[in-house]
This record gives sequence, C-alpha cells and structure tokens, in this order.
Amino acid sequence: MQYLAKGADLRTFSQADLDAIAHELNHRPRKTHGYRTPAEVHADLLNSSDALTA
Repeated sequence: MQYLAKGADLRTFSQADLDAIAHELNHRPRKTHGYRTPAEVHADLLNSSDALTA
C-alpha cells in the first residue's frame, strides 16, 4: 500500500482506509527503533517506570 499523496483530501478516504494506513505504519519495523515497531516502542514506554516520571 502506498500512503497518501501530499495535499491529499482526507475526506475522499473512509475511516477504514485511514485506520488501515495507520495500522500499517504503526506495525512496520523501523531501523531507528532497533527494528521494533512504533507500537512496540510505545507499549514499552507505557509499561516502563520512566513513563510515570515523565
């Protein structure tokens, strides 16, 4: 799936389309996160004790 073109009118997409794009982006491993997904990094942050002090 290719993502939205710059300046795309989001009104032409259904909520399901936008949710699918968000899911794909959030569950795609990233080199910058040590090949973990953004969702994994976010979950780790929420479950860490550092999240309580930040």
